[in-house]
Parts: sequence; C-alpha cells; structure tokens
Amino acid sequence: SACRCGFLYFNLHPVSSLDRILQPGLRRSATFLSPGNVVMLSKLKAVIATLCFFGFVSAVIFFYVVNSNQARKSADQKKSTGIVNEALSATSEQSVSLKSAAYTSSLSVRLPRANTNLTTVPHAYQVKCFQEGSVPRKKNSTCVCKKGWHGRECSIPDAVWFTEGFMRWYSEGLIRRRSRPRTVINGLVFNHELDLLEVRIEELGDAVDHYLVVESPYTYFGMEKPLYLRNNLSAGFLQEHRHKIVPISVDFYNYAGGDPWGPENYFRTSVWYEGHRRLKNLRDDDVFIMSDADEIPSRDVVLFLKNHNGFGEPMKLSLRWFTYGFYWENSRPVDVSGVCTVAYLRDVYESDSLRLRSMVTFAQDNMSNTGTFSEAWTIAGTSPRYAGWHCSWCFDVPGIQMKLAAAQRDDGVRWGDIAEKSDTGYINSLRKKGLFFDDSSKLTPCDPNETAPAYVRRNAERFTCLMRP
Repeated sequence: SACRCGFLYFNLHPVSSLDRILQPGLRRSATFLSPGNVVMLSKLKAVIATLCFFGFVSAVIFFYVVNSNQARKSADQKKSTGIVNEALSATSEQSVSLKSAAYTSSLSVRLPRANTNLTTVPHAYQVKCFQEGSVPRKKNSTCVCKKGWHGRECSIPDAVWFTEGFMRWYSEGLIRRRSRPRTVINGLVFNHELDLLEVRIEELGDAVDHYLVVESPYTYFGMEKPLYLRNNLSAGFLQEHRHKIVPISVDFYNYAGGDPWGPENYFRTSVWYEGHRRLKNLRDDDVFIMSDADEIPSRDVVLFLKNHNGFGEPMKLSLRWFTYGFYWENSRPVDVSGVCTVAYLRDVYESDSLRLRSMVTFAQDNMSNTGTFSEAWTIAGTSPRYAGWHCSWCFDVPGIQMKLAAAQRDDGVRWGDIAEKSDTGYINSLRKKGLFFDDSSKLTPCDPNETAPAYVRRNAERFTCLMRP
C-alpha cells in the first residue's frame, strides 16, 4: 500500500552529516558505503519512488470507483423507496411489499368502460402463489395454477376470470391480493332447508366467517311452524360450525289483508338489521352476501372476494340453476343479488338487506377504505363454471309438500292450494320426468356426479334426494 511504501522509502534515505552527529551509531553503517553502493541506492530510490507514485494513483482511483458506486446505489434506493411509498398510498391494502414503481392508479377514479382488451402489464409486487389455486412449488419459482384457477398468482377462479368486466380491471392492474383477508358474512332466511344449509356451510368452509340465519315461527303464508333450525342446533346439528351460525328469531307477523309480500320482505330486512348487531369488530371493507336458502355461492368465488381488492360493487352472482336436485338443469343460469361491503350496505342501503337484495339503488361515489369502487357488475362466469348453484325445490317429497304449504300469497299460482299438486305420487312423477307443476318441461338431465357441489358428491348416500329422482 501507499503507507507501507512510504515507510520503506524513508528508511533507505542516504544518511546525512547531521544524522551522524545526532546518531553516532549510524557512522558504522555509513563507512561501508562505497561510491558504487551510493549510485545503486540512488537508482533504487528512484525505482521505489516511481512504484509508490503509481500505487498511490491506483489506490485513489480504486477508492473513487467504490465510493461512486456506493453513492449511486444509495440514490437508487432512496428513489425506489419514495416510489414504493407513493404506490402504497394508492390503496389501503396490499398483498405483499412492493418492489418498484408500477401500478399507482387510485381506486377512487371511476373506470372507463371502453377498454376491455387484455394487455400485458408488469406486476410491481412480489409474486406469492395463492395456496388454494396453485400446485406446490419450489421457493421463488413461477406459480403453477390448478385447473380452474388463473392469474399470475393463481388466485382468480374460472367464474371471475371469464367475466368480461373483470378482464378490464385485471389488465389495468387494479386487481390486487390483500395482506389481510376480509371477513365474509352470509345472510339468509330459513324455513326448513336443513340439508341445503348443511351443504352450504360445509361446502364454503373457512371462506365464510359468519352466517346470519333468520327464522320465524310463521311461514310466509302465515301458518305457525316449529323453529326447525334452533331445535336442530340444540340437538347438535352442525356442531363443528356452531360458532359461525347466528340464529335470529323473528316472532312478529302481520298480514291482515296488507301486502302479501310484507312478511317475506320483513324477514329479509331483519337479516342484516338484526344480525349485524350481534357481530363484533366489523370493518367497512368486510363483505356481506345476501342469499336465499337454496342459493349456494361457489367457495372459489367467495375466496376471491375475501382476498382481493380492486373490483366494483354491488354485485350479482350468476348461478347454475337446478330443480328438484342436481340431476335436472334449467336451460340458463339465474342472476341473484346481492353482494357488497359493510360500508356500502350501511351508507347506500341504510343497513337494509332487503334493499341490497332488490339492488335498485347505486352510489355515485366510491366507498372509502373498502378497496372497491362503485360500479355494479355480475360475476357471470361461463358454462359450466358459474358463481354457484341455485337448487329450486330441492327436497324429498315431504319437503316439497312443506314448501307448497309455506309459499306466500302472491307468488303467481299458489300450487299448494291445489290438492292434487301436493299428492305424493304426483310429486314423485314430476321429479322423475323433470316437469314443473304446470306440467311443462324445460329441464335437461345432467350427471350429478359432475354438477353437484363437492360436499354432496362425497356424501351421496346421505343426500339421495339431491343426487337422484
């Protein structure tokens, strides 16, 4: 090094007269120097000085390069950090730490409707494969999606992926994984659909956190009936999931010649109005799904809503439509409403779940802190992968007879008032032939081993009325 070279240089400097006076010991070493040695020392001095000079210059260049690189890296890091912070401020939830400066579009801007073409967009965040939709992989390798799942992280199910409006949001980089899953609440009105309730809760599993189930000692028609759900829960029904189920008893019934839809509407309103008071720690960005007892959303679709930001609300679900069981299919799916965040339900529908079900009112402005924007849409999917199942009249014969008797007063023709329509033999013939109560046929036979929810297929012997006529 330069320091070491300087040390050698000063020790080999010729001894002066003053040195000899101050340090007499040096005389003995000086007396051995011949003229030739002095010349050699002078040359050696010049060589060493030259080497030291070039060593010093090299060291200066080395330190300059190192320091310049370090300064440039520091500047880049500061710049990257600033951009990342700006991106993080665009939405309240992010799935993982951002690595660069893309996708800082704010969800508060209403989207244009013209551009629905899928384009290649570089993702700005670190890929984290969605466990439900991907096969096990080595660390830091590309996600490999299971059948029926799509996207960079395999987190988007078929029904969502094949919805046209969704592709626009995805191509624009708005769809993002959340760092904290939403709480999902499913609300419904219950009469006697014990089998379908079990299928719903077992099929959806941990995708749904709470079930608000309204039950009344009166049917829609006004007849008294037992509280089937409450009695069965007390006897151990769905014990493993009991902590999720919030039974809500609505005792009041008033018809007295008024609106025939009044009782049903009152029960639907009570689902959220009474139910949300019994839940703790609700957040504005949590999701509420309003259903009928025979409408079962797809677990995959619910998981998407639970784990993503960047989609519109409120929304409908397009359900594959069956009658009597998962062996007779209608020619088209049915769209049912509705789904929205807790904030949207409170601020737009005034905590009235009936208004969400009707879905005739929409907000012009986006909700804050929900990770969504105000734009109604339908998760439509494509045949045969829709957003769930709608199973009309899916009971055994006694269950169908109970449904006929419970129907409200103004639902078209009230078949329960016609004695022959409640006959056991007649109902069995409808189930076997795929006919409606008006004896028309619009149903197509299908294989329940392919169409039924997975929980029903695994327990086919328990759900025989759902698997075969």
